[in-house]
Amino acid sequence: MRKYSKNGVSGNTALGCTLLLAWILPGAPATIAEQEIIISAGKGLGNVLMQRDSISAAKVGGINYSYLFTSFNNANNSWQWWGQGSYSYIRLEHLNKTQQQNILEIKPVLRWYPRSEPLGSFGEAGVGASYLSQQEFGDIRLSTKVNFALHFALGYRFSSGHTLSLRYSHFSNAYTNIPNPGFDFASFNGHFNF
Repeated sequence: MRKYSKNGVSGNTALGCTLLLAWILPGAPATIAEQEIIISAGKGLGNVLMQRDSISAAKVGGINYSYLFTSFNNANNSWQWWGQGSYSYIRLEHLNKTQQQNILEIKPVLRWYPRSEPLGSFGEAGVGASYLSQQEFGDIRLSTKVNFALHFALGYRFSSGHTLSLRYSHFSNAYTNIPNPGFDFASFNGHFNF
């Protein structure tokens, strides 16, 4: 965890945030946890994985906020639980029209480092809830705007704390409603710790 300098957050502000967090999240540690802003850029995917139709011509941009809730070591592996909120914007030219999709997500994320400290390469998975602004996007017609959000990522964390990752994201209603064509995209991500 990083310590705040004199030029960073004031002691009173940090203490206030810590007390608020401890009140909202019983059992949370009484320290200021690590946080990340993640900037994403990517594209839609075809129907080779989970989605039924292709949106491979779509362009994706996004921003995520992640908060480290806890980390622990087990058998020379480092594990971290993060809470993450995300916004993604997707644009696609389809049938001579520009289509836009806005996606909001919230989910817990588990990150695994195959060493005793959280540095170097890692794997990550997250499952949560999402809201998509459009049910129709390209050839895909979703039956619901509220969907499950799933992602898998591989990345590398540098000693500075900054991180790069490659992520696969999937959205669907998990057959709680029919049809369930799914919606996939891939993104390259820069994580900026503070």
